[in-house]
Amino acid sequence: MRLIPRTLSRSPRVGRLAIQFGMAFAIAMLAVGMIGFSAADAWVSSRIDASLRYHTAKYLAPADGRGADDAVVAAKILDWQRRKVLSERTYVLFSRDGTRIAGRLDIAPPHPGFSDVRFLGGGRSYQLGRALATRLPSGSLLVIVQHSEAAASLHALLPGVVLAISLVALVMGVSATFLFARLTASRLAETQGAADAIAAGDLSRRIPTERLDGMFAVQAESLNRMIDRMEELVRAQRLFSSNLAHDLRTPLTRLRGTLARGAADGDPALSGTFERAERECASIIAIFDALLRLAEIETGRHPSAMGTLSLRPLIEDVADTMDPVIADRGGTLEVGRLDDVAITGDSDLINQLLINLLENVATHTPAGTRARLSLERDAGGAVITIRDDGPGLAAADLARVTRPFERGTTASATRGSGLGLAIAQAIVRFHHGRIDLADAAPGLEVRVRIPANDSPRPRAAADPVAA
Repeated sequence: MRLIPRTLSRSPRVGRLAIQFGMAFAIAMLAVGMIGFSAADAWVSSRIDASLRYHTAKYLAPADGRGADDAVVAAKILDWQRRKVLSERTYVLFSRDGTRIAGRLDIAPPHPGFSDVRFLGGGRSYQLGRALATRLPSGSLLVIVQHSEAAASLHALLPGVVLAISLVALVMGVSATFLFARLTASRLAETQGAADAIAAGDLSRRIPTERLDGMFAVQAESLNRMIDRMEELVRAQRLFSSNLAHDLRTPLTRLRGTLARGAADGDPALSGTFERAERECASIIAIFDALLRLAEIETGRHPSAMGTLSLRPLIEDVADTMDPVIADRGGTLEVGRLDDVAITGDSDLINQLLINLLENVATHTPAGTRARLSLERDAGGAVITIRDDGPGLAAADLARVTRPFERGTTASATRGSGLGLAIAQAIVRFHHGRIDLADAAPGLEVRVRIPANDSPRPRAAADPVAA
């Protein structure tokens, strides 16, 4: 039976790139708002100045062939005062010495050119205005003041308008950015799900392309072709390893039988040689058996009997079996806390997992080593821990020794195939779990996590040895 490894379902995330893009867009919109406000303010000011220039030119234009002397300008101002009760502009004519000749506005003569003036409007409150003072040929000064009430109102209104427009554009832009990022992430979720499944060992998984288009569909098709090739290579490699192990095991078994008979029937002087050769054959056959078992587990061809499995009694049985084995090597095995946890698993494989890990302790630790076996439940499920106080592993070996034929640097003097932890790793992956090796200072800690399939139960009482 082929089991499809479960993958962690993760919802698509917006990610830092979209957040950074949204922040950049927000800053850009604020900058656009400030530029827009400045441009609008400059436009209003330019319109006021243009109006002042226009009316100045109008009042100083020649009339009836006469130039714009003081009398003509004063007459125009008086005529304007009779016709206009309310106006946004006010006209004042000053003599060369600063005496007011015409006009009702009580201000000091400003400097020629544009300036901002402050005057008493309506005799009640001071107001601000924009003034253009022009020197006449006679030396007198014509001053036209544009009241700034409308401009000030517009100026006061502009920041709010610009800010509102900027905020709306900002919200819409950021929302569009996040929506685009969300849609992109949801499309990439198909690729993510396939990648997680492949990482868990399911090389039959492919990226669905039905809902994809454009560059996403092209990318998915390219990745699917790559996965096809990967599956072919892995299948060929596993098939080669499995066939090689199977084909070599048969003649080695016959050779072992021949050596056993030679040791029993042959020359007594050669019996020791035959026995050593027979033991070497047995060791080689054990390696090939381990290779075949590893290939079966990794390819899903292991005859599995998956079901609900309570780990506590199984661990207790394995501890009873391995306690004398470790004791024969001069070590001790303690059983610590054992929680009641059930998983979906194969009892034979879990039994093989525990035996491999404990045999690793018995084989690669010196006499006097103490090992502790425990089972706990946490939020992620069952946690099986085997911890010893032996020499441990170098930091560089912790991630390497779970690969086939890899051994610790201190294990060169110890017999072994280098497949025990690789088979343990394959069994844990088969059960959708993970195995972690860490320095126990001193010793080695092996922690196996397998998802539970039951609801949390009250914590079991600790074993007296653990206390």
